[in-house]
This record gives sequence, structure tokens and C-alpha cells, in this order.
Amino acid sequence: MNEDDDGVLPLPSLMEAWRPPTGGKRSLRGGTLRIRSGGKGRGGSIAAPVLSPAEARAKLERIVRKAPEVMVKISGRQRGARHLAEHFGYISRHGKLEIRSSEGEIITDEKQLKAIAADWDMLDQAMNAHGKDRPTSMSMVLSMPGGTTDAATIHDAVQAFARVEFEGQFSYMVALHTDTAHPHVHLTVATQGADGTRFNPRKADLHHWRESFAHELRQRGIAAEATPRRARGHVQKRVRSSAHHLEARTAGQGRDLDLNRLIEERAQAFARSQNPERRAEDVLALGRQKQIRGAYADAAAALAATGKAEDRALAEDIAGFVADMPAAVSRRLARAREIMIADRNQAADRRDREEKDEVVQRPDIDRGARKARDRER
Repeated sequence: MNEDDDGVLPLPSLMEAWRPPTGGKRSLRGGTLRIRSGGKGRGGSIAAPVLSPAEARAKLERIVRKAPEVMVKISGRQRGARHLAEHFGYISRHGKLEIRSSEGEIITDEKQLKAIAADWDMLDQAMNAHGKDRPTSMSMVLSMPGGTTDAATIHDAVQAFARVEFEGQFSYMVALHTDTAHPHVHLTVATQGADGTRFNPRKADLHHWRESFAHELRQRGIAAEATPRRARGHVQKRVRSSAHHLEARTAGQGRDLDLNRLIEERAQAFARSQNPERRAEDVLALGRQKQIRGAYADAAAALAATGKAEDRALAEDIAGFVADMPAAVSRRLARAREIMIADRNQAADRRDREEKDEVVQRPDIDRGARKARDRER
């Protein structure tokens, strides 16, 4: 299908629905995975991705037909040569697994890994004129949902991704793990570049990396996507691993930070308030999902109007995708709704019991009612 056939799509509204998160320096341009002016990690601005009609249609198909979403997660930061060497020991399973360096070298010797850790730390110290306490490296985990992609393809895609994003600027190490529920790759990047640039990613950088990783997987025949959660209708934010770590740490220190308990308390306060008010962020989330639903609905209507079988099929898939979107409520509001429904059911059960008790206690009322019904018959 040529681009003229795809010109029916409402590109501006779809581009806004797929807009990457703000808070970083990278974005898409011209449908390709390139850094905006200023080079990697320098300057630039964030805007909605600019895709051709054909690229937009392909992305739309992947999204509504639920292509697997890639994961790129920052898993930790290492400070100093010793900490970094311990990390290398972990991702290499202490020499049992191969680690590939940014220079293309395959390493299994733990002594060599310790020497590399010392080199990275030495460069960081040399460039740290003010003696700040800062990480020597940053580690990431890249993966696909379990069972969707073979380990070799993921490993190959991550290596290509790292070459595109970091080669020539930041040293990195890559290790494939296949001994868990699904294969994943550990990518460790030196935070100090030889040219003085610091590796300091933001939220938008993570989104860009997801797009870049998904692109490399598609180049290898894997249907992979990297859309923001809101583009799939999700309002509830994921609980960050740092929050879980904080919860565990405070529990170990004798303090109580129970995230579920906090949500429960706030939900109960909302459900049982005489005049509950929605937070501003709840109203905004509802408005955002309404706009996103509208963008997909417009796309479905435009495709259905062409009269082409393949367009009608895609329009039906879009309609099903929108129908399956979760409700635009936070965890607090979702739990509050459950509490209100439970309260109403309990009140109804209580009324039923009271009515039955009244009939048992006053049988004359029941006999009179039966006689009246018999006369009516």
C-alpha cells in the first residue's frame, strides 16, 4: 500500500497520542531514530514523533494488534571500582557467562573485568574536578515479554542498539542472561565519556531507547513496540522499583511504609467522604484518555470510510482496542469504587435481613398480606 492510501489517517492527533514523555533531550525526527541538534546528550527538544503516513499506519497496526512492548529499565548505579567490579561479577555469573565490551571483546576473566572497572573509575576520577560523589557506571536491563523472542535475537538487537546509542562516546558492557523466567540483557554504561560528556539520562531518553531497541528488533523480524503507557489507555502509573526498595528498607529499620496501606487509607477516605473531590491529576488523566480515545476513534472512522477490506479490518481492530482500554482512574479511585460498591451491597443485605426479621416478628402482617393477594386473585 502506498502513502497516498494511508493519507486518510488523522496524523496530528495520532502523533499527539504517541508523544514521548518530556524531561530529556532526545526525540524522533523524520520517522527515524536520530538525535536532534546538539548531538547525543546535548541540547535538543522534545516533540511528537514525525512519521510518514505509511510509518504511522504500521505503528498503529502494531499498537492496536498488541505487539509486545519492549522493556528498557535502569537497574542500578555503581560507585567506584570495587562496586563496579562486583557488578561485573554478578552479570558475568563470576566468569561463567561471556561479557561483550564496546570494543567487541568477549571477556570471561574476572581479573580482566576488575581491570576494566578500575579503568572506568580512573577516568571518572580524572574528569571529576570538584570531587563530587557520583556514579562510575549505570546499569540497564533490556528485555521482551517472556516467550515472545528468542535469546539470541534479543542479544543481537541489544548489541546493535548499544552501538547506535553509545559507541564512540561511552564505554559499555553487554551480558545475556537466560537462567531466569525469560531472557534479558544487562547493559552497563560508563557514566564518563572520554570527551568529557556525562551519561545522565532523563525520562525522555529512556523512551527514546525503548524506541531504538524496538526498531532493532523489528529489523530482525520481531514485531516489537515502544509506546508510552498513556498511548495504550493506561492511567495508573507503575509502582517504581525504587518505591518497593524504600518500602523494604524502612520496614527493616523498624518504620512502616506500606504503599498498599496508604492507597487503602486514601481510598476509604474518598469513598466515605460526604463531598469527595477528585484530585487535579485525576481530572487531567481522564481528559488525556478521552483525547487518546478520540484520536483512535477518528482513525477508525477514516479507515472505515475508504471502503477497502484491509482498512475496515484495521478499523475494527482499533475499535476493539479502544473498548478494551482500562478505566481512566488511579489506584486510589479504583479501590474507592470497590469500597463504595461493597458498602452499597452490605447496606442492601442489611435491609433485606431487617425486612425478613420484621416479617418473622410480626406474622400477622404476613398473613394479612397473603389474604389480600388471595382476594386479588
